[in-house]
Amino acid sequence: MTEKDKILNLSLETFLKEGFYKTTMDEIAAKLHMSKKTIYKNFSTKEELLAQVTQFFLKSNHKAIRKSFNSDSNAVEKIYYMTNTIGTIVSNISDRMLSDLQSYAPELWKRIDEFRTRVLTVNFTKIIEQGKAEGFVNDINSILVITAFVSSIRGVANPQFVTSNKITLIEALETTISIFLNGILTEKGKKNLIKLKNNGAK
Repeated sequence: MTEKDKILNLSLETFLKEGFYKTTMDEIAAKLHMSKKTIYKNFSTKEELLAQVTQFFLKSNHKAIRKSFNSDSNAVEKIYYMTNTIGTIVSNISDRMLSDLQSYAPELWKRIDEFRTRVLTVNFTKIIEQGKAEGFVNDINSILVITAFVSSIRGVANPQFVTSNKITLIEALETTISIFLNGILTEKGKKNLIKLKNNGAK
């Protein structure tokens, strides 16, 4: 792992847990056991570090999501494992990080929102088409369903909504996905999903 990658990994972990606004470059340097000068050699400002951490976060998570989507599994299994992957990602984002994004870096949240909208639209559209062919998903208009789904995710799984309503990001995401799946899956699809959940709980 390069020096820059070490800084990105530690900074991402710290920002997700503690937020970025009150986290100083001195604190990051101390955790890395390196000089602040070394960090500034790789990132000229804290703002540049935050921007590259965000890009690093999106790139690594896109890789994990694509891995779930590109498997040979059926549509329900892909939905199950992809939503679990997304849930794991979301569960690592603290309330403090969400608050910081809302108050101090709305442009970065906009970048995250655009990324997830693109990823969800592309991947779930293909999964729904696969699910219809397999008999797991009702014969519905894929574009309409995906548009409604993505709009719902954007509406509730965002800093302003969760902080205003005192709920967690993971709760907002899981509830929306549950409602979505209950509406699009056939009885065959629902049984398959229940089986997956039961096996996963063991």
